[in-house]
Amino acid sequence: MARRSVFALLAVIVCACVLQVSPSTALTIGGVVRQPLNLSTEDLARFESTTVRLNELTRDSRFRGAFAYRGVPLRTLLEFASVQKEESSFGKPLDLAVVIRNREGKRTVLSWGEIFHRNPSEIIIAVSAVPIVPHHTNCGECHDAKIYEPALNQLKRKVGLPKLVAANDFFTDRSLEDIVHIDVMEMKQKTEKRQMGKLFSPEFTVLDGKGRSVEVSDLSGYARIEADKKHISDGRGYHGWRRYSGVSLRELLTKTAMEQDADTVVLASSIDGYRVLISYGELFLSPGGERIIIADGIKGRPLEEGRFALILPDDASDDRTVKALSKIEVVSLKEKPKFYIIGMGCADTSLITLEAISYMGKADAFIAPDDIRRRFAKYMGGKPVLFDPLRMHIARITKKDSQGLSGAELKEKMDRENEQDIQKIKDTLDAGKSVALLEYGDPVVYAAWQHRFQRSFKDQIEIVPGISAFNAANAMIGGNLVCKAGSLVLTVPGALAANEGMVKAVSTGGDTMAVFIGLRELKTLVPLLQKYYPETTPVQIAYKAGYSNNRHLVKTTLGSVIAAAEKENERHLGMIYIGPCLQ
Repeated sequence: MARRSVFALLAVIVCACVLQVSPSTALTIGGVVRQPLNLSTEDLARFESTTVRLNELTRDSRFRGAFAYRGVPLRTLLEFASVQKEESSFGKPLDLAVVIRNREGKRTVLSWGEIFHRNPSEIIIAVSAVPIVPHHTNCGECHDAKIYEPALNQLKRKVGLPKLVAANDFFTDRSLEDIVHIDVMEMKQKTEKRQMGKLFSPEFTVLDGKGRSVEVSDLSGYARIEADKKHISDGRGYHGWRRYSGVSLRELLTKTAMEQDADTVVLASSIDGYRVLISYGELFLSPGGERIIIADGIKGRPLEEGRFALILPDDASDDRTVKALSKIEVVSLKEKPKFYIIGMGCADTSLITLEAISYMGKADAFIAPDDIRRRFAKYMGGKPVLFDPLRMHIARITKKDSQGLSGAELKEKMDRENEQDIQKIKDTLDAGKSVALLEYGDPVVYAAWQHRFQRSFKDQIEIVPGISAFNAANAMIGGNLVCKAGSLVLTVPGALAANEGMVKAVSTGGDTMAVFIGLRELKTLVPLLQKYYPETTPVQIAYKAGYSNNRHLVKTTLGSVIAAAEKENERHLGMIYIGPCLQ
């Protein structure tokens, strides 16, 4: 016995040194949270951890080894992110889904209830894995090598960490490895909360998510089961225990509408709008799933409140009990791949929005300029970058890599490379993976991607707002830019040259004009403005707005602005403002 124990301990020590999460790994948490998180290996290691054993067997009977996993309860991480629903007709979090995505783009779904109304150690984010090696190592005495070697080889495999571990699942299909993002989702299905006296619903409807429905007014035809439930909640405390009778929700859904898909959830509602969410995994992969019961009796008598109730006997709280059950919706959370255009802010990394961080976690691949990739690498989680969208733009300006090509030949080369870039995006989307273009500032104000990509992907694009250089420049100026409660006009030099009538109207009205990308055009822009503005009109240039170490403001007049600009080294990053409100 002592020798076997020493062998097992040595195996544990050796393997524990190998199966550790990579130090570059990043895990993001977003969605319905007040504080999106980006957690490194070191961050996860600071949380109090727990250890669970997982004997890994998938529904298709593949054995993936037995491991002792150490990690942080998912509940702890979600509490740290401060999950909070936005304005909603149903304020409780009981209908929230938690979607986990891994580096390959695979997803699985958990319910709020199974995370927060069960023991925290049941679902963890593992940061280390130790294989559990059998004490009896001479398997050849009893079995043929083709039987035992595949199982033993699984103990040597590299486990992708961090890993979602659902310790109580019998089948471990949703224990995803290499997870990169956790998204807390609010159901889009509307609910109307009604104030009612005695709750009663004579039947309930099962909706399959594809337009089909089944009305259930009695439970005949299904196998009867019983389940004991302790009635206790954080608010009302202990109210005894009861034995319910009815049918298994799992059996009813299998015979009516349920598609057994890891992206599927069940949304159960009461006649008064109270509703709870149950995940596919807790219903079909966990042994306790068969005990989730639609009850029509209690202690041998019909229910007093409503004809049917949904009871989850293994929850530590009563909150997911649905009285007067009126509707069960089978909802697929499977999303079509998206092309996200994410505004990253105009300069410092601190100007990125929480929403942008959250959406970066949803992406499976990125399109990003080199400087954005360097500055925001910790949010990108090591996921692939398809290309640099500025590559061709820089080549056009600097003639780099032109190899002596003529203007027409260079344009042809750039068009060909652009087609190749578009094909890379299409291939990624066709593989079921989402792509995110990381764009400077506000992605819908003078952004080049619209000309390159909008036509090809218009039905798949989703835009995430960002802070513009305009916003940062306004903060630098600090005054009221619409001092007469008038207008503030955003424009570029080319638009002004093409519409002198607008220039005249703005100057006559005393409004403020903000000009993007105008520094290089000052010598043609100023004569145009001088046709309609006095030489003494105030002008301010906000250089490198948003760059905390390099930003500065130049205050001058229309008559002196060219001379003032020529004293500066910066020739590109500057917002130009003109108008009497700047006085």
